[in-house]
Amino acid sequence: MELNVPQKQAVFHKEGPCLVIAGPGSGKTAVLTKRISELINSGVPAQEILVITFTKAAAIEMKERFNRLSDDVHPVTFGTFHSLFWGILQKEKGFKSSDIIMGQMRNKILKEAMTIADIDKDDIALANSYITELSTVNNKNIDLESYEPKYADATKLKCFIEAYESLKAKYHVIDFDDMLIKAYQLFIDRPDILNKWQHRFSYYLVDEMQDMNDLQFKLTNLLADRTHNLFCVGDDDQSIYGFRGSNPKIMRDFMEYYPNAKQIVLDYNYRNPANVVKSAGLLIGKNENRFEKNIKSTVGDGNIQIIEKKSPAIEAEFIINKIGELRKNGTSYDEIAVLYRNHSDARYLVDKLTTSGISFYLKEKMPNIYSHFIIADIESYFQIAIGNATKARLLSVINRPNRYLHRQAVENGITEKSMLDFYDNNPGYYKVVESFWADIKLMAKMSPGAAISYLCRVMDYDNFLLQEAVSNEVDIAEYQEVIEFIQEVFKDCRTIRQAIDKLNGLRLKIDYENRNRVVDKSGKVGLYTLHSSKGLEFENVFIISASDGVIPTNKCQSREDIEAERRLFYVGITRCKRNLYITYTNKKNRDKSRFLDEMFD
Repeated sequence: MELNVPQKQAVFHKEGPCLVIAGPGSGKTAVLTKRISELINSGVPAQEILVITFTKAAAIEMKERFNRLSDDVHPVTFGTFHSLFWGILQKEKGFKSSDIIMGQMRNKILKEAMTIADIDKDDIALANSYITELSTVNNKNIDLESYEPKYADATKLKCFIEAYESLKAKYHVIDFDDMLIKAYQLFIDRPDILNKWQHRFSYYLVDEMQDMNDLQFKLTNLLADRTHNLFCVGDDDQSIYGFRGSNPKIMRDFMEYYPNAKQIVLDYNYRNPANVVKSAGLLIGKNENRFEKNIKSTVGDGNIQIIEKKSPAIEAEFIINKIGELRKNGTSYDEIAVLYRNHSDARYLVDKLTTSGISFYLKEKMPNIYSHFIIADIESYFQIAIGNATKARLLSVINRPNRYLHRQAVENGITEKSMLDFYDNNPGYYKVVESFWADIKLMAKMSPGAAISYLCRVMDYDNFLLQEAVSNEVDIAEYQEVIEFIQEVFKDCRTIRQAIDKLNGLRLKIDYENRNRVVDKSGKVGLYTLHSSKGLEFENVFIISASDGVIPTNKCQSREDIEAERRLFYVGITRCKRNLYITYTNKKNRDKSRFLDEMFD
């Protein structure tokens, strides 16, 4: 690959700080690896070069690409932030891998801390909000006394964090956030140790700078403070991990921290068609807090289509048909990706892919919609209706909706007769049991769709869902959408038995894909959230559910929130190498995403 002018400027920059702003498809990895080679060729000892990435996979890929540039083996250090500073802690403080808590052990300590702080640990949404605040405090290295939490009570948050820290000390353990926090504190408390590590490396290269959080920025600056040979590559327009603490402002902070730093813009895009580059530029140009760029495409126009459909089911059907057309024209499935904002947006598509026999893989674990409590309830009713009653199935639904029936009525036996016998001396509940089994017998004669409608409207399951929504502080529309979805899934099933068989097959399919996700991508359509698609590219990209309230999410409360959502959509549309299909539905009079108009202003 022959370097263009800005790429050459970046590769041959040697001394002093440098910020490289690298847009989509601009060849940033090639620049980083060639710069490492150039430093070594200019006489810099390879062991004095440190390359920091954000994931282990990225570090391995970077190292492999660098090694291919030379026949010799050079001892350049490649690593992630966590692996680097964990290694320092191990050497300087004697930590061991067994000291790290994760998974169930960490959850146990978090719940113990919540109990101490009088937080309802069984309220999952509430518990997660406190865990999110904990991560924010850690990643931003914030003084807890002055911090104003966004999602939690300030007094309880302080108590929770103090309890969590105390419990970790009690059990002599640390978590992943501690790797950076304790390394930073070590450098502040022990200038001699900081000086030692400052002399270990002379040149620092950081990939994906836009994903940095404040603490990582501080640590990097401390290490590079001796030489100031800090070379950072990133794109503030692709900063999409704010929920992890990343901050696009850090790239501007770099120029303030190093006012004499060289700034280079890699402004040639080798990936996206010219019209996609133009539309992406118009879109992201609506953001105010960003570096100005004039990105130029090196290829001709591609195909951009914006498609409106009446419902998610019709939208999914369109995508299946379009994938079929692409396949007939010689496109491999692995050159097709479908992107979505939330896993729930892919429900209908997963159903259509499965029933149509098109192979697909999941980049991230997807909540199995077929295991949703509503669908589990419907399956229990269906199983009972076809004569497969069990104690567990009866107990799960006899009070959904609430009939005030006692568990002992089922413990007494799982037949209509045994339940009636239990209430033999209680005429009121005897009639309730009679009514329950009469409804079950009627459902058995219906099609699956009719049976679900009967359950919801006649048997009052709708009212049960409303009460559940209020209790769980969930929008009832979410539960209604699950009902609509499963009715659509069963639309081609004539009998309840067929519906049960289809449901079990679909559930097993998602469980299988979750267990084996991204093990083998060959010959399969890729399903990605917009977040997980970052850094990837495909000939054909579909972005679904591009409606306001989804993209951008209806949780946006500020201009900063909208800008973050716009960056996320920008990442999505710049995955495309040839065809870009963006679909949305007008269901419930929902407007198309405002971002679609911004692409063509």
